[in-house]
Amino acid sequence: MQVSAHSGVLTALSQAPLGIAIFDRQMRYLAASSRFLTEQGLPGDVPLVGRHHYEVFPDIPQRWREIHRRALLEGLELSHDADPFERSDGRVDWIRWSLKPWRDDDGEIGGLVLYTEYVTPTVEARARLEAAEARYRAVFDQAAMGVARVAPDGRLLEVNDRFCSMLSYSRAELTDMNFQQITHPDDLNSNITLTRALLAGDIETYSLEKRYIAKGGEVIWNNLTVALVRNGAGEPDYFISIIDDIGARKQAEAEQKRYQGQLRLMINELNHRVKNTLATVQSMASQTLRGESDPDVVYEKLEARLLGLSQAHDVLTRERWHGAELRDVAERALGPFAGATTGQIHIDGPAAWLAPGAALSMALIFHELATNAVKYGALSVTQGRVELTWMLEGPALTVTWAEAGGPPVTPPTRKGFGSRLIERGLRGELRGSASTTYAPDGLICIMKAQLAERSDQLNLFESA
Repeated sequence: MQVSAHSGVLTALSQAPLGIAIFDRQMRYLAASSRFLTEQGLPGDVPLVGRHHYEVFPDIPQRWREIHRRALLEGLELSHDADPFERSDGRVDWIRWSLKPWRDDDGEIGGLVLYTEYVTPTVEARARLEAAEARYRAVFDQAAMGVARVAPDGRLLEVNDRFCSMLSYSRAELTDMNFQQITHPDDLNSNITLTRALLAGDIETYSLEKRYIAKGGEVIWNNLTVALVRNGAGEPDYFISIIDDIGARKQAEAEQKRYQGQLRLMINELNHRVKNTLATVQSMASQTLRGESDPDVVYEKLEARLLGLSQAHDVLTRERWHGAELRDVAERALGPFAGATTGQIHIDGPAAWLAPGAALSMALIFHELATNAVKYGALSVTQGRVELTWMLEGPALTVTWAEAGGPPVTPPTRKGFGSRLIERGLRGELRGSASTTYAPDGLICIMKAQLAERSDQLNLFESA
């Protein structure tokens, strides 16, 4: 460009709304706008013509001086959008500048024209914005919880790494989906209802325990917290959704609920068993007292019957009240009787599992039969013997108690407590019946029962 020294041009230049300075080849001022002066911290009317640029501003860095030299030497046109200029007091200004050589009438470079604009506020604002964005990005990307930006229509605009890992999707997969697609169907209506209330301004935020459907179909529990961000016009812009994995807590709650249910069942079962045991003891005491007047005999009979009940309980306790094998019940119930150790009692039969109530009933029946045999039957003499055998066909159990070698048998004149105990025990827990034959060679009692199916699950006393 060419520069004229005409006073009108210089006057117009000095009043230009831009920072403009014109120099000769020695970087002496030919003209400068008031804006240039004020931006440099000088009065707008200070005389600069003829003064050297580096004398007026000795803080000009060497790199700028090199730029000036090259522009004058090579005729370069140079510019910078935001170049830092550190002043002597340590303050840093950011300057947008453009530098062009001007030429005389012969086309020779006569000097430089410098255009300047102080952009410090803009640069600082941009720096603050970038810092804020960096902090947001650090919080967003490195948060221990899943974070997502969600459009008002439900599209996932942005998700962090934790959100991806919790749902086992990639970032690209999730940003191609909406929250409705990853929400469990049973939780979708409540989620949408709260979202609509947030959009309508009825609530400012909401939290919801909900299930997500992860990639592969796995259901995961999360606590969801949602807030709405509005734009400058007050219109909904996007949601910030934060999810926190509560799967472990939900599992613990379910386990606690299951345990409490088991505990209630266990208490009810214990109450039932205690009541049944007390009823059995009461019945044994009543029947024993009714049939005898001698206190010593009453004590002896009642003690023996309670012992039989106790031994059956021992078997069930050992098995944690799952039930018991019929052989174990028989051996424990008949163990106190001499014949069990001298070979007078022979026990034989296949494996047969008895439920707890059935095991108690059968133990009492065996104990009563053995007690009678010791007093009146085959076990009252050394040469007597008892054959206890059973057969099992599906759930149908047939148990035979056969005595031989004892004193001659005569039918009783009345039905005693033992007979009633056998019949009642078989009718109740065992859902069966008994038939007794008083043969001359020895008593024969045939008992039929229906066994319950054995459960493979742990008993409440064990699992609790």
